[in-house]
Amino acid sequence: MLADAKDLARRGVRRYRRRRIWDAQLHPRMAFFAPMPPAATGVASYSLAVVDGLRRIGFFDRHRMELIWPPQPKHEGLAPWYRLAVYSLGNNMQYHRDLYRYACHASGLIVLHDLALDDFVRGMKGVGDPLGFVAQREAERLAPQMRSQDALRNEPLRRPWAAHVVRRSRGVIVHSEFCRRYLEEMGSQTPVFVVPHPVVVSDDDMDRARRRAPSLRAPLVARGARTVVVAPGDLNEAKRLDAVLGAVRALPEDVHLVLVGRRIVGYDIDRVVAAGGLGARVTLAPDVSDLDFHGWLCAADVVVDLRFPHRGEVSGTLVRAMQAGVPAVVSATGTYLDVPTDLAARVAPGPTDPAELAVRLRELIEDPDRLARMGAAARDHVQRLRSSEATAHGYEDAIEQTLRLVRDPARTAEARWAGALADIGVDQELLRRGYGVSYARAMEGFRAPPPDGEPPMGSPPGTGTP
Repeated sequence: MLADAKDLARRGVRRYRRRRIWDAQLHPRMAFFAPMPPAATGVASYSLAVVDGLRRIGFFDRHRMELIWPPQPKHEGLAPWYRLAVYSLGNNMQYHRDLYRYACHASGLIVLHDLALDDFVRGMKGVGDPLGFVAQREAERLAPQMRSQDALRNEPLRRPWAAHVVRRSRGVIVHSEFCRRYLEEMGSQTPVFVVPHPVVVSDDDMDRARRRAPSLRAPLVARGARTVVVAPGDLNEAKRLDAVLGAVRALPEDVHLVLVGRRIVGYDIDRVVAAGGLGARVTLAPDVSDLDFHGWLCAADVVVDLRFPHRGEVSGTLVRAMQAGVPAVVSATGTYLDVPTDLAARVAPGPTDPAELAVRLRELIEDPDRLARMGAAARDHVQRLRSSEATAHGYEDAIEQTLRLVRDPARTAEARWAGALADIGVDQELLRRGYGVSYARAMEGFRAPPPDGEPPMGSPPGTGTP
């Protein structure tokens, strides 16, 4: 009797486990791995804005998705069991190392905040992580393919540091057509989804910032300022703040410059400001609250947002400035080229010439009507993005299309086959000659035809960079 009871219990446990396994297959769970507030990174506020947008369009009513931050050791083992995981990747090892490792071992949909993961890869190598060495080897192998002017001009983009994780992924979300072109240039065949950068600041917070702006601007006006130029964002070398100081020095005495943002270790902003020679015409506001940061944007007549070298990132600071209705001057490089010219003026790519920047600023300052038109157009552009929920719908579309790959019965076999071909050095030329293609063609017999009205299935994951 006891033996029968034990046998019955064992069979019940087996049935329960089988039921749980099939439940995971029939009712897929997904995961969203991304830094969230209060993590001290801009990606955290970005991720919160994305999640809020998905919630507003009812995504979480239609899909089961777990929001995971911070990752725990258990998640490395759990990641492969999610039907689809979304990984947020940036050029910061502190916040993205675990997520990068999960993305390499459990292929999913990655969000690429920076095309150049150079500092991240070097950091991985510095701590002896094998994935850092693999990423560098693949980046160096593909470097000869990067021949576009922007890739050659900006040292971090000369090697496609993200190539390995892109090849391992089922899909990639980026925020600019420039990023899509860059991934195609390095030879990636992983599906790419261009999704608008989210509007991170709420309308209520921006209204509070507008009310704060007069009190920030008043002391400058008392010292004779009629025009306020603001250079917002991380206070680092890539923002070309020395050139901004030089440009403002060439403008009339009633033009005041404000540098506002986070101090960055290794960049002595105090020394740069002292060397700029502007004296009382410059205000340094480091490490301010979000309210004051946005308040300075609203207090500005013009925002200057430059990049060199460019890392292929989309400027969240520029989106905030546009939301505030402030015209901007940007570098004519990379993702900035996707910003319409009626929303932002441009200076030549590369190291910024202070004289050219001074000319662009003077043109705007001396044309109040143009300033007003550009500011209004920028604000309207951001409001259209917000009201249409373009970011949330873009994310949902990327997730749905990637899930179609997951549901493809031949996908796993094709992905392993494609990965093996890439590992032994098969490139596009060998594929054109038919090397390894017969196996992939044989897999087509296991694939159901797409429903009426839907396009054929895209390339399987793992067929990324050859």
